[in-house]
Amino acid sequence: MSKTENEVSWLHRYASLVAVMTFLLFMTGMLVSSAGPISLMPHWLELGASGKPDAGPPGKYAHVYQFLAVTVVVLTLILAVWLWRSHSRRYVKTLGSITAGVLLGMALTVLSPVRGLYPAAVSVGYTCGIQVFFCLTVCLALFTRTDWRWDEPKTPDLASPSLRQILVFSTAAVFLQPLLGEAFRQKKMGIAPHLVLGIAVLLCSLWVLEMALTKFAYLRAFKISTIFLAELVGLQFFLGIISYSMNLNARRGPDFQPGLAVMNVTHAAVGALVLATVLFVTCQGFKYFGPADIGASSAMLHEDPAAGPQED
Repeated sequence: MSKTENEVSWLHRYASLVAVMTFLLFMTGMLVSSAGPISLMPHWLELGASGKPDAGPPGKYAHVYQFLAVTVVVLTLILAVWLWRSHSRRYVKTLGSITAGVLLGMALTVLSPVRGLYPAAVSVGYTCGIQVFFCLTVCLALFTRTDWRWDEPKTPDLASPSLRQILVFSTAAVFLQPLLGEAFRQKKMGIAPHLVLGIAVLLCSLWVLEMALTKFAYLRAFKISTIFLAELVGLQFFLGIISYSMNLNARRGPDFQPGLAVMNVTHAAVGALVLATVLFVTCQGFKYFGPADIGASSAMLHEDPAAGPQED
């Protein structure tokens, strides 16, 4: 790999900044809603059937949230224009345009004059939109790396079910988790779906970790990522148990418990990190592995596992 390819481009740095700012926007939205039911959509943006806010005036973090929202919009539009003016691959440019489109769609949904007629749909749409937008910014931060290539020699994915299928399922499950958790907190659904899906994600992360450590130990970058993913999922599962216990105690007592809001926000923050990590590992899975019948190169099949392939 040439010296130029090893250098970290300013475009990658900027895309990473957009992803970090999106995470901060996500967290600030959670803090804005910490006075009431935790939602990915700040309560002062949620409207009732009358078209007026149900939750009263903005909280103390609302102005920070508004500032971050405007900042993220500006940074994303600049990124989309920068991508099209750069020498990036065409799919990266297209992904940048899609990211800007998702962000503008979220803004139009929240600011639409008919949003008061369908408050639940607006809230769900915002929740899904902010997660999709966060995933897209993470992908842009990854794909703008100068050393990221999809056409590298691939190892046959001989596992059953395949490693890539497990990773895709895990990503989809982590994406759905906040929606199920919010339905439980709003008393529209029991804890069972959220808990079962959380256990499934935990088992999948451990299975992927076991495969990375035993069968693909020579892929050092993939192995490190799976270790970090398993640790984050384990932490998220532990925080989920604590959050559930605190929610049960809060329902039995009339007094407001500030610790519950802190735990819910922490649980959501770690969940966002899990989503970003599992998406990163999934992309690595499709980078390093191919279908079971793919012809792997002799370098991948016969090289010394102790030496391992050239890393990114």
